[in-house]
Amino acid sequence: MPARAYVFIRALKGNAAAVAKGLARIKNVKSARIVSGRYDVVALVEAETIEELGNIVLKRIQRVRGVQSTETAFITE
Repeated sequence: MPARAYVFIRALKGNAAAVAKGLARIKNVKSARIVSGRYDVVALVEAETIEELGNIVLKRIQRVRGVQSTETAFITE
């Protein structure tokens, strides 16, 4: 079973839509939605392993222009 996680993203002011659009171009991002509250965007990410998923967050998601910070919650079901 693949590793899955929700990645909660804070975007720089005025960048939520651009961040969601940038995330949607990443192969392992299954969805990226603008949300209200503490975070600006929530992404569902899938990978073969937890290590691969971590690398996607560090090397792809955190490098999307406009991303200020991320918090990852691994899905355990």
